[in-house]
Amino acid sequence: MEDDWITRAIPWFFAGMGTLFAVVGLWMAKSEMRGRRWHEVEGRVIGHNSKWSTDSDGDRTLMHTAVIEYRLPGLGPKQITDSLSTNHPKPVGSAARVRYNPDNPHDVMVWAPMRQGCFIGLFIGMGLIFAAIGGVWIALSGA
Repeated sequence: MEDDWITRAIPWFFAGMGTLFAVVGLWMAKSEMRGRRWHEVEGRVIGHNSKWSTDSDGDRTLMHTAVIEYRLPGLGPKQITDSLSTNHPKPVGSAARVRYNPDNPHDVMVWAPMRQGCFIGLFIGMGLIFAAIGGVWIALSGA
């Protein structure tokens, strides 16, 4: 008797988790693209914040997060820390694209559209696949 409700719940679990993943992926894509209509200025990498990171196997890697200096029209120099850390730092002096919200110049981001596009695409794609499997399973089983 208990196995019966579990069998009926599994397709709903597939559909629900798939929908959740797809929605979270779409939200991540939206937040990633929020600066697409903002104004852009050129920034320069002036240094890095570096820290050691340890993975689940205990291996340590030195990770670098770029510190970027930029100038907004009518304001002095400002700095922003990139949101992405990497084990291959950008060279000091290299250019970086910085975008700011013209309605709120304090709302700034390093512009690298869809830098996490593959991850976001996988998140949305796998979510849609699981939601579709769950939906078809529900339709066929009458759950």
